[in-house]
Amino acid sequence: MPTKKKKMMPIARITSQGLAAIALLVAALWGCILAENSLTKSAIHLRLSSLHDIQVLRHGLHKVHTPVAPDLRKHRA
Repeated sequence: MPTKKKKMMPIARITSQGLAAIALLVAALWGCILAENSLTKSAIHLRLSSLHDIQVLRHGLHKVHTPVAPDLRKHRA
């Protein structure tokens, strides 16, 4: 008796359009991850800068430059 070979049927096939869609979505996901990382670094920098400004204002370490009015009595003599 001759043996019959059964051909295996694939459960799911990915077409070239499907692979292109997957590649596009992976690229979009990486773009979102990198954008989130950039925003997080920017937020941390802004927070540290704000905390430094608050500390400077609390301790009075900033110098305020006030204009000095010229003495007009010297010129009236």
